[in-house]
Amino acid sequence: MGLADRFERRLLEGRVQGRGLVARLEGVEDRTAAAALAGAAIEVARSALPRPGKRQFYRVDLIGLAVRNEQGAELGTVAHFIDTPANAVMVVQGDRERWIPATPRHIRKVDLSAGWVAVDWPAEEE
Repeated sequence: MGLADRFERRLLEGRVQGRGLVARLEGVEDRTAAAALAGAAIEVARSALPRPGKRQFYRVDLIGLAVRNEQGAELGTVAHFIDTPANAVMVVQGDRERWIPATPRHIRKVDLSAGWVAVDWPAEEE
């Protein structure tokens, strides 16, 4: 599905199932129609999302932020996130690519208004 294939459907019901979601959409009446949407991207209007809680952030808000470690070394900027079986990983592009686990232990502080993320991660490989 490309941008030309975008369409809007109302969510009739949905639930988490395992590591995925199961949803019933308006106008998608049978398994064949649903199977045709397998792997499609789902977009939600920002205004429909709940406000993040304390120390919670939407990943999209972190993309492009500067990343520095607790010693003040600049590591680069947040390029994107990758989901792994253990946890999400924040991919930081700088002098080299770093994959930093997106966990409270490693992401120490986020300042959206100042545009930076502080991490517990070495500047150089140990």
